[in-house]
Amino acid sequence: MLTITLDWLAFTFKEDTHEAGEWVRLYASDKTNVSVTARNGYRDAYQTKTGIVVQWNIDREEMGYHVVIAGSAIRHVLEHYELDQKALVQTVIDAGGSITRLDLAKDLQGVSVSLDSIYQALEQRAYSGTARKFAQIHSADGGNTVYIGSRQSEKFVRIYNKAAQVNLPGELWFRFEIETKGMVARSVAQAIVQSEAWSATFDTIAKHMVDIQDSEHYRKFFPGTLAEIGIPKLEKQTDREKWIQQQVIPAVVRHATENPQSAAVALLMEMLSFVKKS
Repeated sequence: MLTITLDWLAFTFKEDTHEAGEWVRLYASDKTNVSVTARNGYRDAYQTKTGIVVQWNIDREEMGYHVVIAGSAIRHVLEHYELDQKALVQTVIDAGGSITRLDLAKDLQGVSVSLDSIYQALEQRAYSGTARKFAQIHSADGGNTVYIGSRQSEKFVRIYNKAAQVNLPGELWFRFEIETKGMVARSVAQAIVQSEAWSATFDTIAKHMVDIQDSEHYRKFFPGTLAEIGIPKLEKQTDREKWIQQQVIPAVVRHATENPQSAAVALLMEMLSFVKKS
């Protein structure tokens, strides 16, 4: 089964208009929020019970209000306000929000995909397209992610084992995710509110970056038929931040202290450096 969903939506209200204020009042009221850490130059931030994050900086009004609806928060918002994905994006456009990031995800379930085979084709330059940067990261929990492009660009691709990420051993669930920013994100937003053919927009962007004609595993994401618009899934995950703070960091520090020349610690540092740069 192949479906396509909205997986991330971020936008900025640069001006304090009536429409922007109404959007925040209706969908991101601060009456039931918790304070969270602000990012990207913003000084204050809160998160609503549906997962919407709102950020601002009272000392720099020109930055406006930045809103992020990420991952499972999209599903919570859709259910709570009885919207569909297109309607959610339309409310933002109508309110004058400038979309800064929009991610679309193709989910392939019930079919096996060899991410190693896809990455091998990329390494061998057996593809057409504009992308020039590639990377692959394996994790101890069975995770496997192929990265295509640069995080600094307006288009970036991740192909990964979604089942491993959400701790569903034995399941076949792979995700092809396109992260778009800036002008590309705004163009994609217009395309998905004007048409039901999200898959055509997705495929055009993906194949412009990378098209691997001779890879049967890559082609499984592009069977020649349009993927149906799916529903964002509520993913049950452990509190990863808490787990990292309480278990991973102490274990790594202890291991590095006892084994100054540890190859595992060196690899961890290398991977963290790659992620930060990308």
